[in-house]
Amino acid sequence: MALVIPCVKGRMGNTDFYQAKMSARDLVQGVRAASSLEEWKGMSIEERMQREPDLKRIKGEIAPYIAGTQDRFFGAVIVLVYKGEIYFDSIKDWVSSKAPRAYQSVADDIGVITIDGGSLIMLDGQHRLLALEMVIKKPDEVSGECREEVPNDDICVIFINHEDNEKTRRIFNKVNRYAKTTSRGDNIITSEDDRSAIIARKLLLDGAPLGVKANGSSDVIVEWKNNTLAARSTKLTTISVVYESVKLILAHNSVPLDPTVRPTEEELEEYYGWAEQLWNTVLEKLQPYREALIDSSQIPEMRKDNHPYSLLFKSAAQIALFKGVIIAIRGDLISLDQAVQRANKIDWRMSSEIWTNVLVTPGGTMARAQQAQNLGGKLIAYLISADKMTQEEIEALQREYNNAHGVDINDPDAELIPLPKPVVETVSQTVRASA
Repeated sequence: MALVIPCVKGRMGNTDFYQAKMSARDLVQGVRAASSLEEWKGMSIEERMQREPDLKRIKGEIAPYIAGTQDRFFGAVIVLVYKGEIYFDSIKDWVSSKAPRAYQSVADDIGVITIDGGSLIMLDGQHRLLALEMVIKKPDEVSGECREEVPNDDICVIFINHEDNEKTRRIFNKVNRYAKTTSRGDNIITSEDDRSAIIARKLLLDGAPLGVKANGSSDVIVEWKNNTLAARSTKLTTISVVYESVKLILAHNSVPLDPTVRPTEEELEEYYGWAEQLWNTVLEKLQPYREALIDSSQIPEMRKDNHPYSLLFKSAAQIALFKGVIIAIRGDLISLDQAVQRANKIDWRMSSEIWTNVLVTPGGTMARAQQAQNLGGKLIAYLISADKMTQEEIEALQREYNNAHGVDINDPDAELIPLPKPVVETVSQTVRASA
């Protein structure tokens, strides 16, 4: 049966396109991902015009957003009419000569398309299509207060005709290559559902801990345009580090980190209080940061690898610092104030041996992997709270520390590297790993 849809006709280069709308229900029923074609398995890699769908992202992010957000919206999808025909009939002949001149001037490009035969294939937007299909057809897999409304949503659709595989591949390649995904910083700045992002932004407002302005600048001391800190940057930290610190403090307080469901204002106020206390304490009690906020022009010098506080001005190490402080205060064995004040006694030189194979590579560069930040956090926690740790916890850390240094911890004859000396007295600073 032919499909008849009102549309606006356009042309870009040598390609005609037709911009229309379809209900989400009709889109799910009538349009398929390329991988569902019978010809798909027999196509060459060149002819497989769409990447494999990321089902985890569809189920964990896109479908919950569609099903649970009243102000949901996304841009046009591109649908390929494959082995079918598109017929366009304009309304020009039906517009009366007495109609306003504006109507007559656009009548050529407004009309109806009839799609006869073939298949409708999602050329760009398959993740959105599969998410809509999950919301509409699989209620057991995704829930949300708006799920029942979704089938009636209007979806903007751009139809193009399949002329040959080469042209279609080229269009697909360029559409996806030049469609820049939003950066992590962009997502933190714009998200209205992710509680960690909302709190991170609030920490940068006037009067908030990180709302401090750099010397003579109208901008805050946090780098929010990029996720990295240039060597000569006078910024203290990045929006990404602030975001990670909020996630850590929320997790410490057993708050679920669902980025798709906005908390209540009362909950956000409580979460902000925790984050504000954390950042105020770090900025007030950690001497290098206190000095940097007085005169931010010295930050580039303090960030240099040979400076006594160099690691504290590197993004990866800052995340490790927050991990370590939060591990140290678990169980309220020491206070947040105590943990941060003790951190002042740590050797923060990037060249210090205690950080090699932990936060710093043997070549002297920063180790940016998640694993390095995790081990760095555990080591910082040990340095500032070893007196509160159990023997089992210290032994577990020593095994992980030696493993990072390439020591075979299962070899009974291996000589284990002792943990660095903590800033507080402890019963045993070096233990033998269990065989």
